[in-house]
Amino acid sequence: MTVFNRLAWQNGTLLDERERPGSIAERRAQLDRAHIGPLHAWATSVAERTGEKVPAFDPRSGGIQAQVLFLLQDPSAVADGSGFISIDNNDQTAHNCTKAYEASGLDYQRALHWNVIPWWVKDPDQAHQPRRTFQAQAHRAGTYLVELVGLLPNLELVVLLGKEAQRAWDAAAPLPIATVRCPHPSNLAWNRLDQASGRIGREATIGAFRRAKEVIESADAPERV
Repeated sequence: MTVFNRLAWQNGTLLDERERPGSIAERRAQLDRAHIGPLHAWATSVAERTGEKVPAFDPRSGGIQAQVLFLLQDPSAVADGSGFISIDNNDQTAHNCTKAYEASGLDYQRALHWNVIPWWVKDPDQAHQPRRTFQAQAHRAGTYLVELVGLLPNLELVVLLGKEAQRAWDAAAPLPIATVRCPHPSNLAWNRLDQASGRIGREATIGAFRRAKEVIESADAPERV
């Protein structure tokens, strides 16, 4: 096994049973903590209602107290990895997210990572389903997106990571919440010129993380009389 997320490895938070034996079991043992328990119960409910594989929220994140929600498109084959949506996963995208947190100064415990579509659109076990298209699954996910936002009373901002997440958000159930759009944190987009901003992808993405920090600080600031 190769360590792709070297920052998580160095921080001692990497989720990988081969590289850090017991790391996933240790994280799963925290799913009943007060800030994450309601989200875990909800994710379990979504899996039961849809018959889909739905991963777990990361107990190391802000959970229901999160002020910023980061959304990617769908969890892909994450169920075959750690089973968590986390910046501690052993992949390059998670590594780049950790870089963005460090560069921006944003506190991971003030945020939450998830997907606009909570399940893997191209799951081969669901290939028998009719209309298993991205757009159809995005519309299907709309109800669950509304439910999730309802579980986050302190939410100030949604950050949409990548064009697919942005399309899924628009197709699902756009909500009256402030959003920031930026490139996907994968290596391909990270090192490529972002046409929307005219900056290298990593600069635009880190800029979105910095914007999230600014929003949180503004919300935390006492009102002037």
